Amino acid sequence: MDSEKIVDSSWFDTFGRRLLRLARTEGEPVREKFTEARGRTILVAKARWLLLLLTGIYGLFALGFYSFSEYGFFLNQSQLLFLFGSAAAARIRYIDHFQVLLDFLFITLLVHFSGGGASWFWPVYLIATLEAAVLIERQRDVWVLGAVGGLFYGLLLMGEYYDWFCEVAMPFVDQGLHHDALFLVLMWLWVSLLNATVAVVGAFLMSVIRRENRAVAESEERLVNFLDSANDLIFSADTKGRLVFGNQAWKKALGYEALDAEEVNIDHVIHPDNHAKCLSAFRQATEGGKQNVLEGQLVGKDGQIIDVEGDLTCSFKDGQPVSVWSICRDITERKQAQQQLYHMAHHDMLTGLPNRLYFIDCLKQAKALAKRKNEQVGILFLDLDRFKIINDTLGHTLGDLMLQETARRLLGCVRETDTVARLGGDEFTVVLGSVKGREDAGLVADKILKTMAQPMNLGGHELFITTSLGVSIYPTDGTDPPSLIKKADIAMYNAKSQGRNNFQFYDQNMDLDAEKRLALENGLRTAIYRNELSLCYQPKVDMESEQITAMEALLRWEHPELGNIPPGDFIPIAEETGLIFSVGEWALLKACEQNRAWQEAGLPPVRVAVNLSGHQLQHNGLVETVKEILEKAGLEARYLELEVTETVVMQNPDYAVAILNELRDLGIHISIDDFGTGYSSLAHLKRFSVNTIKIDK
Repeated sequence: MDSEKIVDSSWFDTFGRRLLRLARTEGEPVREKFTEARGRTILVAKARWLLLLLTGIYGLFALGFYSFSEYGFFLNQSQLLFLFGSAAAARIRYIDHFQVLLDFLFITLLVHFSGGGASWFWPVYLIATLEAAVLIERQRDVWVLGAVGGLFYGLLLMGEYYDWFCEVAMPFVDQGLHHDALFLVLMWLWVSLLNATVAVVGAFLMSVIRRENRAVAESEERLVNFLDSANDLIFSADTKGRLVFGNQAWKKALGYEALDAEEVNIDHVIHPDNHAKCLSAFRQATEGGKQNVLEGQLVGKDGQIIDVEGDLTCSFKDGQPVSVWSICRDITERKQAQQQLYHMAHHDMLTGLPNRLYFIDCLKQAKALAKRKNEQVGILFLDLDRFKIINDTLGHTLGDLMLQETARRLLGCVRETDTVARLGGDEFTVVLGSVKGREDAGLVADKILKTMAQPMNLGGHELFITTSLGVSIYPTDGTDPPSLIKKADIAMYNAKSQGRNNFQFYDQNMDLDAEKRLALENGLRTAIYRNELSLCYQPKVDMESEQITAMEALLRWEHPELGNIPPGDFIPIAEETGLIFSVGEWALLKACEQNRAWQEAGLPPVRVAVNLSGHQLQHNGLVETVKEILEKAGLEARYLELEVTETVVMQNPDYAVAILNELRDLGIHISIDDFGTGYSSLAHLKRFSVNTIKIDK
């Protein structure tokens, strides 16, 4: 098992180093590649320099020994010139066939000037033939050149034998050998045989080596292309953290070029927040530990952060870690989608505020912090008064704008450490952390009421809206978050029953009111059909003439169990549940029929005044409904008076003016009730075109 691991990792590490070389661009320094002709030429040239160096060292030692021997320094000027000339001529680069021929020629001259047939330089022919095998790919060309080398040597021996040129005297050499035909023939055959053998064997071996090198290079290139075509980010680093390879996906994602890969440390591409985790995994991989899928962040060259997921593996050689490889995928989009889903699951999409789920978590955290610091937490539950009227009248688009503006104003009323949430519809909640008690919560609640009372300019409309707000305190009113929210909700409904536009602190007695409210809501749904509703009439008397000028219809409810219930208790419930439309139409019809009955009985005709709810005023079919009721009751429009409160009118003045003008055009008397409690001015009265103003006490 260990041997397999070593072999595999050795190849893996060698491949990693070659990958970087294969990834070089054209402008980078050339590496010696045996599969390329230029690379082989450079390798041969280097080998020549090494051979020349060794030969020169040997020659210097030989000359030194000769100088102090009985032979003395025997080389003349011609010998030195040819020796150095032939050695220098062997340095020519980038020639193949011609270079080998020149080498054979200069070797022949070198052999001649070093003793001819008796020279000990003849093995250099073998080196030149081996050089031909390295430089030239075609085996036949190598064989021919090997034969040419033997031919050159044979011509040299023949020339010395026939005295075509004078032999060079050398120590230890019998000059008679230059004319001994048997010796020269045997030497020529021996050198030619060895040269031919080297040519055949060298050409065959080099063809095998070239073929295997070419196969390895092609395999590596295919693997590099495969890695570069992968969508995953693949990179490798040595045990010191220096990056040695990165595929195209990695380079593109991080913005690094091929040259940069050698200059970048793994610390540079790991986000600082992930350093400890990633370096621990890196160290564990080098120790041979098993790795699980790792998530982290990489930092691009331009500082861009990329979320990745992947694993690490380490290659070993002789049991020692060599390089660490990582295959990871870009999960930035997935992370963003997860964050978006998390935000959607915990926030309101319209206002961007936390939703109920997130709000409860924030309340738990605020409660835990307050408990540790021995402080209190305030929970505010607020609801927009008569928001449904605006939403139904002007459309949901404008209603959404109002909710967004409400969220913005609420955020401006609290601290950054507090939490504002939207639970749904027009219900908002606030967590006030670290408050001293009701006093602090009351100050914030009052600030919210005043801020929300300011007019809103939305979609070309000037709108006025008020807020009813309930407050509960932790731990005074409870410790359970849902219970605290419920109690703040109960306090908010109590604020609505107190006339809206105010805030109330939770009190235990409000629980009874909440139960009563539920009973009223259930009973109100069947009150009309059970004939539990009735109208009482209050006369309007002229103080000077003491004559009755009008009658005001007052709605009453006689509950079978709870007894007589005043309008202030059940009208708000009717508005919130939508029952106000059926109750209001019933009251208007009964009042008109009663007035008509009085007139038929011979009583002096007077107006009968009926209160109009804000929900009714904002309903699109109000004018048509009033017409139908007048026709059904047989009452003239001038004997009907409709009363609307100032606050209702000011919620949407433009729309209210249009509806009131249509009603007045029918001949109906219009009155503004509770004048002085809202936000209107005398200038608004000119727009309303009302007949009567009822000033609030």
